[in-house]
Amino acid sequence: MGPMTALQQSPEFARALTAYGADIASVAPVILRRRFARYGRVMFASRAVPSDIADTPVQILNGETPCKRPYRAAGFRQIMTPAHIAQLDLTRDDLRAGMSGKWRNRLVKAERHGVRIRETTWDGSAHPMFAAAKTLARKRRYGTYPTALLSTFAQINPNDALLFEAYDRGTLCAACLVLRHGQTATYQTAWSTPTGHALQAPRAVLWAAAKRLAALGHEDFDLGTVDTDHAAGLARFKLGSGAALRPLGGTWVRLRAP
Repeated sequence: MGPMTALQQSPEFARALTAYGADIASVAPVILRRRFARYGRVMFASRAVPSDIADTPVQILNGETPCKRPYRAAGFRQIMTPAHIAQLDLTRDDLRAGMSGKWRNRLVKAERHGVRIRETTWDGSAHPMFAAAKTLARKRRYGTYPTALLSTFAQINPNDALLFEAYDRGTLCAACLVLRHGQTATYQTAWSTPTGHALQAPRAVLWAAAKRLAALGHEDFDLGTVDTDHAAGLARFKLGSGAALRPLGGTWVRLRAP
């Protein structure tokens, strides 16, 4: 797999941040002014490659690539080890063949049950998925983008926010929001009811999204971070789909920007 454009560094996300009213110092690369408890107000870039930020005033960086040398050459010092993401290559001839056997068998269960998938272009309106996702994030203590920002993304980038929903006998039981940006798409928010879990509806939703994105010409599907320590089940779900585990660059700090 080649390099991908992260959502956080895409023109689509930059437009959404601007419309949302975020404190932006630059849109290419995307640099935000943010407050960190230890460092105060700083210039921050997420998922940026070293060549894009070497001559910028970025002080805290979540790197995109794992090679340490370019970050150090730009004056950064690493303060956190890299996270990993699940990256699904959409250019493969047979996406289904890349799934693990167990993952594929559970997808077949959803298909045999007759779980119906509905795809729509999300307009930013309310959806039960977002409240449930926010509650889960609070419970598991991880950060999520504000729903208002995602809604702004959908409104400012027409046709780039796709909603995939699963229905069991007419009742919504699972859904996911996918954000499109260049040749990459991001699995942004997902949700399922207990019935949806029992029917393996999240797999049917992800499979429908992957097929649609491949048909639209996207090359990579970013399924988000993988945490085997605190969310092992979700990690197995992402990687079982055929996605590859890829390290990011870690978190770096530069006390004296150029």
